[in-house]
Amino acid sequence: MLNNVDLSLTIDKDDYEKQFEIYADKLGYLQRKLRGLEIPVIILFEGWHGSLRGTLVNRLLSALDPRGFKVYSASKTDCNYKEKPYFAPFWSELPPKGAFSIYNGSWYYRKLENAVRSKKENISYEDINIFERQLTDDGYLIVKIFLHISQQKQKKNWEKLEKIYGKEWHKVTSDEDEPRAYDDYYSVYEKMFDETDKNNAAWHVLSAEDLRYAELKICEVLFAEIESYLSRKEHVTKKLYAHSAPDVPNILSSVDLSEKVDKEHYKEELKKYQKRLRTLQFALYKHKIPAVVVFEGWDASGKGGAIQRLTSFLDPLGYQVIPIGVPNVVEKQYHYLWRFWQHLPKNGEITIFDRSWYGRVLVERVEGFAAAGEWQRAYQEINETEEQWVRHGILLAKFWLQIDKNAQYQRFRERESNPDKEWKITEEDWRNREKWDQYETAANEMLYRTNTDYAPWTIVEANSKYYARLKVLATVVDLFARALKNN
Repeated sequence: MLNNVDLSLTIDKDDYEKQFEIYADKLGYLQRKLRGLEIPVIILFEGWHGSLRGTLVNRLLSALDPRGFKVYSASKTDCNYKEKPYFAPFWSELPPKGAFSIYNGSWYYRKLENAVRSKKENISYEDINIFERQLTDDGYLIVKIFLHISQQKQKKNWEKLEKIYGKEWHKVTSDEDEPRAYDDYYSVYEKMFDETDKNNAAWHVLSAEDLRYAELKICEVLFAEIESYLSRKEHVTKKLYAHSAPDVPNILSSVDLSEKVDKEHYKEELKKYQKRLRTLQFALYKHKIPAVVVFEGWDASGKGGAIQRLTSFLDPLGYQVIPIGVPNVVEKQYHYLWRFWQHLPKNGEITIFDRSWYGRVLVERVEGFAAAGEWQRAYQEINETEEQWVRHGILLAKFWLQIDKNAQYQRFRERESNPDKEWKITEEDWRNREKWDQYETAANEMLYRTNTDYAPWTIVEANSKYYARLKVLATVVDLFARALKNN
């Protein structure tokens, strides 16, 4: 792709000034239009070090309303993010609806640097494609720009930077040796184009030998991408992920809900598991192993009680419980997975989700909060995301607490008649109960499609609260113990 770029193209100052004034007005207009349509935009700038990306980004920003964008640099990623999966900082930096995120070095940066230096990285180009596809499927516009210069131009630019900032500027860049490794970077860049130039997020390789020419070409690319996007959006509905889908088995119908334990056995086992769990928590912290525990299940199935027994002996400084409800006003401005990436644990810590991202294929599906195409593609998105987390080293336990319809009715009535528990029951709970069959269908498909080798589901027989709590504790203890043994 680099060979096809004409590096001799230039534009004189007078023509540049005339055109840029026109381009700036048009870019401002398009920014306002995108804001009104609530379309989030991500603009990536990659390219040779020494291609003066920062200068060109600054010139672009002069044409935009500063209230509508934020600028990021992957080279300055918070060190705390290094404890989390690769894409965690980029999920955090997603633009809300109608805003721009602009990257001077993006999620490609560290991948490229490690490739040149033959360093291992737990991320692939396919992972990048997955990340970009998840965003564009959700309505994000991604524009990827690569600034190409010759090796001679690179050396000249470096000399200019040294004159301006002095040779000490090398101390703030990790790329001091790049001019001597031009050929190495060349092949790495070409591989990047081959692997990640996709219809939903295509690369635009531009000559930056002449900055004025490059600036105008950047504007042209943005105009073309935005107008193309708006044209598609007017004629294409939300992308559907129709499943050829074999018949989904009725997994929940085969669950033996007669499982139970007596109170004395429960108390004895409970203390044993809780003490063991506290010891394992400190071991996880010592070995810097993060963990995520997910609770899903029917209303009144005992999720809260199970979480309470799980955490009662844990050091509160080492875990957090995240209750998940209807997304708030801020959360609705982002991809549905955005809010869950914010709560991933640091190394050695535990995050417990009381309901989770599975709401996309449960309540959002049944209640019509998500369009068919949105919840249909969520199975794939969830599996991809969980695989990345587990590959990073996160221990992931997923529980579905199963009760029958009669047990739920009895617990609802108990809550209504108990002043200490009546806050737990709402009209919404009764309305959801009327859709039991629909929720059961959704739950069966969720369990079927997202039960993977790396993130399996544990179905908990929860008609007996004692039995359910012990099974949850035993499962978590076993997961943590096996991880530490293999560490």
